[in-house]
Amino acid sequence: MSYHRSKERNRRLRKLYEETKHSYGAGAWYNERKRRYIKYTCGSQNIKKCLKKLSSKRARDFKGDMQNSDYKKTFDYWWNVL
Repeated sequence: MSYHRSKERNRRLRKLYEETKHSYGAGAWYNERKRRYIKYTCGSQNIKKCLKKLSSKRARDFKGDMQNSDYKKTFDYWWNVL
């Protein structure tokens, strides 16, 4: 990887971190041990866990009438898992 490409990637990660540092599960985070920015992604091993958190958050933020089973319609969890 070239020097300029690496500098540009780090600049973009730092900008993404500053824009999303107060949002959970979005953007990038700073690893103090490695002293670098890491882009937050849902890995293939814990994709179900990440999507479950996202679907629960969208159900809680829903601003309308919701019956007992309507929370499943706010975010199509099973479609994204499969």
